[in-house]
Amino acid sequence: MNKLFKIKKLFWLSIISLAIFPSCINDLDQEKPNNEDVTNIINEQGARSFLAKIYSGFGLSSNQGPADENDLTAPDGDQGSLVFLRGMITMQEFPTDEAIWNWKDEGIVELVNVNWDYTTKYAYTFYQRAMLNIRYCQEYLRMFTPETGIKNVELYRNEVRAMRAMNYFYLIDLYGNPGKVWDDSPLDDKGWYPSQMGRKELFQLVVADLEDLAANSNLPEVPSAATYGRMTKPVVWTLLAKLYLNAEVYAGEPMYDKAASYCQKVINAGFGLEKNYANLFCGENHLSPMHGNEIIYAIPFDNTNAKSYGGTSMLIDGAYGGEFSGNWFGSNSSGWTCLKPKETLVRKFDYAPEAGLDRFKSNTRLDSRYLFNDVLTYDKTGVDAPDAAWPFDEKTGEILYGVKKRREIATKLADWDAGFLCYKFTNLGWDQKRVTLTDFPNTDFALFRLADVYLMYAECAVRGYGDKSLALTYVNALRARAFRGDTSVGQIAMGDLTPEFVLDERARELYWEGHRRTDLIRFGLFTQNYTWPYKGGAEEGISNIDKRYNLYPISDRDLTSNPNLVQNPGYKSIN
Repeated sequence: MNKLFKIKKLFWLSIISLAIFPSCINDLDQEKPNNEDVTNIINEQGARSFLAKIYSGFGLSSNQGPADENDLTAPDGDQGSLVFLRGMITMQEFPTDEAIWNWKDEGIVELVNVNWDYTTKYAYTFYQRAMLNIRYCQEYLRMFTPETGIKNVELYRNEVRAMRAMNYFYLIDLYGNPGKVWDDSPLDDKGWYPSQMGRKELFQLVVADLEDLAANSNLPEVPSAATYGRMTKPVVWTLLAKLYLNAEVYAGEPMYDKAASYCQKVINAGFGLEKNYANLFCGENHLSPMHGNEIIYAIPFDNTNAKSYGGTSMLIDGAYGGEFSGNWFGSNSSGWTCLKPKETLVRKFDYAPEAGLDRFKSNTRLDSRYLFNDVLTYDKTGVDAPDAAWPFDEKTGEILYGVKKRREIATKLADWDAGFLCYKFTNLGWDQKRVTLTDFPNTDFALFRLADVYLMYAECAVRGYGDKSLALTYVNALRARAFRGDTSVGQIAMGDLTPEFVLDERARELYWEGHRRTDLIRFGLFTQNYTWPYKGGAEEGISNIDKRYNLYPISDRDLTSNPNLVQNPGYKSIN
């Protein structure tokens, strides 16, 4: 099936030729996102093209390809750092027990060490991207009103409102109290700058808008191939579930009952689990609607129309290297060897029985989510591989080489040979079939999927909100998939279903998907009472660090450009 079946609804092709909405907005200056008379684009084509641009704000850095600078200017020329997905993954994963970025890039060491300040690169770039996305949303709602008479304009507006809420969900989570750009913001006034209204108040504003979309909008309620990659009511319900799940952190009041209610709405909407875990992260994962339909919302990428250095390329090319070649996973890149699992993540799978060697002759475990490789070098002596890019036996699928040396489990910054590698994300075909190599992956990023909702419901239940028996059913469904349908192993009993278990299970199921920092903060473990490598700056890590790190600082660039912004507690301010 051609990937165009999904992108025709997302209008990705119109993004590539889009020239009517360029903007180099630095620190949210007050120039309009378009530079010509808006009356020329108040029509169906304009509405669809602008909508496409707003969707592209989750996965691309610009209109004209991965290295263009039409939207935002990277302070160091690294356009990939301006991509929403890369910023989110970087800020959610690298400071935790799940991942390490081996290169000492600007701002990365500070994130890995959980020792940043207001000059940290990603504190600036992600805030800029998300706020720019919101700015475009507001411009869209101002321009394309119901009075234009454009077909489907009400649906488009509702999609834009949902995207605005999604951007704010991440801003509230990462920064707590970002600037407010909303329906009453005077975007045409160059003397106006966004002000903060408080984390709790912004939470309430965003939740109210999502509640209205859930109750009164014409967004589709039933998932299908036609809604893949689009804002729907299940996406809105998932956002509400996430906001309510973290309400005690965001607003000072637990709302697990509401989170459980919206989780159940998503679960009942018609989604199902994909049988093969690895298919959710492959180059044909857009086929999910045909196979269980687990993906609730995906950020699309492909080698032709949606290329980005900050998309799934960082999760695929970044994860391979050395003799563990990216060519084996559908990538034309030999690999960067910079994205690795920390040993604390790998150890989460120690509960699962050992299962011998995998096709790469790496030690593995029965849990199919254990996608880690411990081979440092292969012994190629006497092996004549007909295809060096695919050195696997045609009958068994196993690599033809023997193992010369294995990796140690512990990761180390700037040490390419230390630590295991991970092959969770690939550019392979469905059921991991070999594909023609591409420079950029066709792998979409599943931002929200049913397994996450199952585990959110389970967490609510173990906290006393929801049906614990039902929660156990959901968790064991995930465990049954993990053990390839073998229910004689991996299943848990009611007594095993504890908050601590759910947190660990979220790591096993959702690692590298952008949830971990939020989860650890919700459980009170991000800054206190839990140690992992490099936390606090020590290679072995330290348990307790300053609680200010539960939020990222407002960047010095934003504080300079917008006098209305106030720095987050505990950080220095230049105001």
